[in-house]
Amino acid sequence: MNEIGKQAAFYRAYLPHDRSLFPTAVALCAVVTIWLFIYLVSIVGPQQEQRSADAGVRAAAILVSRPVSH
Repeated sequence: MNEIGKQAAFYRAYLPHDRSLFPTAVALCAVVTIWLFIYLVSIVGPQQEQRSADAGVRAAAILVSRPVSH
């Protein structure tokens, strides 16, 4: 065996096997799906709380900025 053949045989041990690609792809898809679900829930959820918090801040600002009548 020549030098290139020896190097190829050595590095071939580090290559992933074809049969391990399917479980890896399924796991990656599951992680991306879970991340996307959590991301979408976090976007939709706080908007309602933020609106009520903004309304409270606006009401407080109106009360504070109203001129005092004697």
